[in-house]
Order: sequence, then structure tokens, then C-alpha cells
Amino acid sequence: MAQNPNFKPVLLTKEQMAEVKRIQDEERSKSPLNVAPSLNAIVRGLMDKALTSITVAEGNA
Repeated sequence: MAQNPNFKPVLLTKEQMAEVKRIQDEERSKSPLNVAPSLNAIVRGLMDKALTSITVAEGNA
């Protein structure tokens, strides 16, 4: 399978991975079908929020 050049692997600490899995479990418990977003989807969402937060903070500086 060819790798997409737009995607890069990111290493997480054990603590970060545990937190991402906790979020996944929380989302699964909210779902009536007992489904949860993928770990990648959760991390992408967290990165989006973090980058938006930084952009907003820099805009207010």
C-alpha cells in the first residue's frame, strides 16, 4: 500500500495515548450504537483545537 505524502506519523507518550483512549471510551459510551471515533480522528480533532487556540491567542496578543 502506497503511503500518502500528506500524512506524517506522530509519536505520543503513554500518558497521551491513555488520555486519547479515555476520550474514545467516553465517546463510545455516549453512542447508542456503541461506536467511537478512531484514535486518528480524535487526535486530529485535538490538534485542530490546539492550533485554533494558538491562532486565536496570537491574534489577541
